[in-house]
Amino acid sequence: MARPRLPAAKAQAAGASIKNPGRFKDRKAPKSVRPLGKPYAGMSPVELEYWKEFEAELPWLHSGHRVLVRMACRLSARLDEEEFGVSAAQALSSVLSKLGATPVDESKVSHGGGEEEDPAEEFFGRPN
Repeated sequence: MARPRLPAAKAQAAGASIKNPGRFKDRKAPKSVRPLGKPYAGMSPVELEYWKEFEAELPWLHSGHRVLVRMACRLSARLDEEEFGVSAAQALSSVLSKLGATPVDESKVSHGGGEEEDPAEEFFGRPN
């Protein structure tokens, strides 16, 4: 089965568009993308906190992700309840994966800054 296409915004945030510019050369992003926007009116205070967290941590999310983010917020808010079963855990994992919010996806996103290149690497690094 083929890999799912990487959204243009996520590819840019992850640095994939820099690594393989030819792969993303002709890819078109939706023209009328609106930001994620305000949370739904009927959300609980705990769900609202998760909404803010997802909005801050996943900058590529937009209005097309609203329903998935709502599902992720509702499932995340249930984490502290006693009856959080295996099916709920699988559903949350699936939704987070679709949003690009899993630990595997996090390792692909460039957060900018951080580690500097070691000057000694030129002399002690692996040859070609």
